[in-house]
Amino acid sequence: MKHHHPNRSAAERHVLPAFSRPATCQEVVLDPAGDPYARIAVEAYADACAHEQPWLAEALQRQYQLVGGTPSSAAALWRAFHAAQRQARQGESYDEAAWSHVALHLCGVLGAMNL
Repeated sequence: MKHHHPNRSAAERHVLPAFSRPATCQEVVLDPAGDPYARIAVEAYADACAHEQPWLAEALQRQYQLVGGTPSSAAALWRAFHAAQRQARQGESYDEAAWSHVALHLCGVLGAMNL
């Protein structure tokens, strides 16, 4: 007999098992030393876990030589860029290709700066 969680609807009971185990699993490896997106992801993860798991945040900061206690300039730039892009999307003259072009160059600059 299957046990169903009482707070889940019938649709949720049928949908959740389909997402519980993907058919193929691929390991994802982040390389913060060579990939600016990975560095930003690790910085964001360290920042997010700092309150509840300070030991983990400190270990990540040491291992990847992250700026401790404050978000890095690269992460701050990406947040500002995406906030500006969200705001621009609301306007009539928004151009996705132009924003993609700027994002590509911003990524290149941040990568060259090793941020």
